[in-house]
Amino acid sequence: MELNHLLSALSLVAVYAYLHIGVFALLKNRNSIINKVFFALCIAYAIWSFAYSFAYLTDNPRDFSLWNKVAAFGWCSFSALTLYLVLLLTENRFSMNRSVIFFLFLPSAVFLLMALFLFGPEINTPPLVSGIFYIGDFIYNFAYTALCIYLLARWGSRSDSLRVKKQARILVLSGLIPFFVNLLTQTVLPLLGFQGLPLMGQIYAVFMVLGTYLVITKYKLMRITGNIILDEVENKIIELVILLNDKGEFIQVSKHVLKLLGFEESELLGKHISILFREENRDKVTLETLKEENEFKDIQICTSSGETIPVQIMSVPIEDKILHEFLGVLLIVRDIRKEYELRAINAELHERTIRDSLTNLYNHQHSLELLTGEINKHRQNPESGPLSIMMLDIDHFKKINDTHGHLYGDYIIKTVSDIMSKNVGCLGYVGRFGGEEFIIILPDTELGDACDIGEKIRKDVYRYSYTEQMAVTVSIGVSMLWDETAMQLLKKADDLLYIAKQGGRNRVECE
Repeated sequence: MELNHLLSALSLVAVYAYLHIGVFALLKNRNSIINKVFFALCIAYAIWSFAYSFAYLTDNPRDFSLWNKVAAFGWCSFSALTLYLVLLLTENRFSMNRSVIFFLFLPSAVFLLMALFLFGPEINTPPLVSGIFYIGDFIYNFAYTALCIYLLARWGSRSDSLRVKKQARILVLSGLIPFFVNLLTQTVLPLLGFQGLPLMGQIYAVFMVLGTYLVITKYKLMRITGNIILDEVENKIIELVILLNDKGEFIQVSKHVLKLLGFEESELLGKHISILFREENRDKVTLETLKEENEFKDIQICTSSGETIPVQIMSVPIEDKILHEFLGVLLIVRDIRKEYELRAINAELHERTIRDSLTNLYNHQHSLELLTGEINKHRQNPESGPLSIMMLDIDHFKKINDTHGHLYGDYIIKTVSDIMSKNVGCLGYVGRFGGEEFIIILPDTELGDACDIGEKIRKDVYRYSYTEQMAVTVSIGVSMLWDETAMQLLKKADDLLYIAKQGGRNRVECE
């Protein structure tokens, strides 16, 4: 009898533990389905423990049956609730499938109904039904618990997060303890002849809930991501900020910012924020712009040595909500030098894809894209200026290669390319169309002006002093856009180039 009183007392202690931990978890985030399911699980354990705290003390079979039926609302559902909780925690795809959830909870409903209506002192339960119930309940609890442990172990092993790995290890261990202890006392030992051992599953389960409590409090289980992040950075966020008063003057500067810029705190306190910016940025970052929540991108901020560092600045105005008075502003500074380096690398890689490796002119594909783009702009804005193009070819280039070799041929191509680029300048685009053939695109250029540029290129190529003291000439066809497609305009210029070739070479043929 003393043992029963002890078990009753332990069950009541377990009730308190379940309710305390369940409420504690729910208050962490009342909107989280994970927290709600864990709270329901704790309630199930609490009902089970509460009912058994009275069941241990009764000698009356009718009273014991009553409390056992009350306890069934807890022990019939806890395995299903635990598995559902694990599916949610591990973000398993089945956790949102209603059909899966229905069948997941179906066994608990079946066993609850059987416990309520098929067992009792006044009910003559057939041995077959009794066997199905006890064997089925054992398989149900064993299978669900084993699956929970497997899912948690897999979740931890697959995660790169040390926090998740620790959570998984503690949850697996705290789940295994009550599972094996209950299996030992209720199944293994009775098979070995140790009969009459009290049912204490509701007490053993405290180990699991305490393990969960540990990962909630120490490793931030069941807390929204934002809260976890805040926990980790709340002591570090001051290292990234500048605090200004209502006049835009420094009143606090983080150690990280001081280190980044090379200033002493005394050199900044009381000074206006504008001292950190060069004149081109002072109009962007003003007290008026800081009074509103803003993000200033690609701002150059000055160091103590006069150098500049690219940063992004987010301003968070601080206001007295009662008086609606502007008190100051918090600036969160982010060093983006690494991003600048990546941008430069990406820009360089992009240039390599659109440039010819020998001449550094635009390649064939990009030249076509530029021409198509200019034609589209011309069509979208009928009032835009004229568009002219020229096709240029080095005369007798095969002979140059055959006589002086391919390296000398490359030298000629590079030299002619430089002459074209110098004459075109910022007026248009020069591209190597293939081999010794080139294209020049001249937006906002009349046909006559384009022909003058072509003539200037022709003369400069002819007059240039080449290393082999030989004459190099080019033939050029010049055309202007009227209503053609890109391909039609190219063909028109190419036909004029052919006429220039047929007319004796070293000439410009205009439309």
